[in-house]
Amino acid sequence: MILDEFKLEGDVALVTCCGQNWLSELVSALAEAGAMVVVAGPDNESIDRAAERAREMGGTAFPIPTDLTSGADVQGMVDQILSKHGRLDILVNNLNLEFAKPFLEMTNGEWGTVIDANLTSLYNATRAAGRYMVEKGTGRIVNITSGLAQRGMINGSAYCSSMGGVLQLTRALALEWATKNVRVNAVGVGWLENAFSKEQKDPMRRYIPMRRCGRPDDILPMVLFLASGASSYLTGYIYLVDGGLMARG
Repeated sequence: MILDEFKLEGDVALVTCCGQNWLSELVSALAEAGAMVVVAGPDNESIDRAAERAREMGGTAFPIPTDLTSGADVQGMVDQILSKHGRLDILVNNLNLEFAKPFLEMTNGEWGTVIDANLTSLYNATRAAGRYMVEKGTGRIVNITSGLAQRGMINGSAYCSSMGGVLQLTRALALEWATKNVRVNAVGVGWLENAFSKEQKDPMRRYIPMRRCGRPDDILPMVLFLASGASSYLTGYIYLVDGGLMARG
């Protein structure tokens, strides 16, 4: 059951995506809360599957294939949403192309691919949606990033840089748009379950104070909270959902 403060009935939400493996759960949660959800990204199969699952659960969701690295393509997608639905209340950027390679072995193309997928795509979506939200005088933006936005990792220079950029853009825009009633926050995700962690073989688990990897059900309540009116006085922060990992300092 969704508490009244978390309900999104009547809202239109846009979810941008690449690389994440829990897109369907995210879209379904927003739809269950009452939002009409548009799923945009370059992977037609993923966005179709996410929208279909939300509809099967009784929600409303539609996919729009979009090259998120293209500003023109993203603006066209947002224009399509506004033309069809007349509003855009929530933007959730769910961009997570993972990449690991020693810095001196990385090519310019590999660096560009990671930055474009994780940071430039977020810039494009936030610019297009944010322009409408600022003019309207209200909006909620949630950027899903990684705990590595705040700390380094061996062979993670490109990925950490992209996640750090997401966090800094979140903070800067929160200040810039605070008087416009457009709130911008981030959710920092720790290690998520995969095939190994489900079998309790993932060696990373020993570094997590709660001794398990994260699951979608751990993360979604925070996303819904920040996308809803329940967080009306919060902006400019990253909220870590990581089992206590970053508490180590």
